[in-house]
Amino acid sequence: MKLKSLYNFLENVFSLFSVKVIDLAIAIWLIPYLILKVGIQNYGLYAFAIALMFFFMNISNYGFDLVAVRTLAKETTKNNKHINTIFNEVLSVKIYIIGFLLLVLLLLNLVQPSFRAHSILYLFASFLLLSDLFSLRWFFIGVEKMKFLPVINLLATLIYALLVLLFIKQPTDYIYIILFEAIGLIVAGVISFSYVLNEYQLTIKLLPFKKVMRYVYLNFSSFINLFVPSVLSNVAVLLVGFFSISTHVSFMQLAVKFSNAFATLNAILAKVFYPIVNRNKEVMKTSFTVLLITGVLLSLAMFFSADYLIAPWLKLESEAAILQVIQIIKILSPTPFLMSLIAAFGVNGLLVLEKDKLFGKITIITTLIGVVVGVVLLVNNNYLGGALFLLTARGLYALASYILFKKTKKY
Repeated sequence: MKLKSLYNFLENVFSLFSVKVIDLAIAIWLIPYLILKVGIQNYGLYAFAIALMFFFMNISNYGFDLVAVRTLAKETTKNNKHINTIFNEVLSVKIYIIGFLLLVLLLLNLVQPSFRAHSILYLFASFLLLSDLFSLRWFFIGVEKMKFLPVINLLATLIYALLVLLFIKQPTDYIYIILFEAIGLIVAGVISFSYVLNEYQLTIKLLPFKKVMRYVYLNFSSFINLFVPSVLSNVAVLLVGFFSISTHVSFMQLAVKFSNAFATLNAILAKVFYPIVNRNKEVMKTSFTVLLITGVLLSLAMFFSADYLIAPWLKLESEAAILQVIQIIKILSPTPFLMSLIAAFGVNGLLVLEKDKLFGKITIITTLIGVVVGVVLLVNNNYLGGALFLLTARGLYALASYILFKKTKKY
């Protein structure tokens, strides 16, 4: 790897790592504060709403972190006209999808009593969905200017944290948590959106509905490949919400956040390697080695650190509650390794070889099996079934990615 390429690689790793560090720091600092102020049960109501919004936001992302990133990465000349075309495609698709999802959310509030009982919470949640319209993470990764992402993320986080500290004082304030998060993302998003328009001299020209539907159809496989792995954690939280009480939703969300923190480094490496491997497939084996070794080490660290980190972090009064969270975390401890297998042989393997449809089939089949198993496990094991579902789904996904990549490489 040339010196300049190595510098760019390390800069991008550091930039994405900084984004995750900011997210991790805010979680470590704010979550105990929020639980203290609103209570574990109300925090569970917020956790369910935020899981649903992240589920919707991953739909509105529609595989752009794969399709748009890959297209931009292959555009070596960085022609502004071509970039403008990609930008308008993404923006147009997002507008239609977000509009549709807002209608779905409205319908849920009208017909579902559990949603109607917390209608103000979900009204505020809709602003979080709107904030995703201005998210340009896919763009900065595609043009390999990831150094801007920590700045954007830090601004959004500071606004959110300041509003929480100023206004979240009593249990009934839980409805405002998601609104404050949305405000931070909208402000930071609008600023970065304006910067990109100006810096790259882009003009907004929305696509007609027919072209949007054609884009949706042609890139459905990529959408599935990005959507399902991204929302598995949210699905686990939502399933616990459907089958158990809000307190258990809190436990599941806290364990998922801890698990995701340990999977962070691999997620960063996968994103940084993706545009590089798309340009130069000789780097593929190196990316596999780095991802897999990192995954093993992170899984071991996650399992053995849970006993020492959870109690000082959450400061829950109930020792039983702390032990329940630790139990879920230990069940989820193979997650970083399984995610490294998916990132290596799936994202940086099959997708780089342009086997999008094959990877899409793997994603759909393994996830459907995982959901069926998960429902059975939740009925028989209560909230622990959520963790077992997540482990089963990711295990099947990782195994299928590895087997089919090896078969593909033989031909």
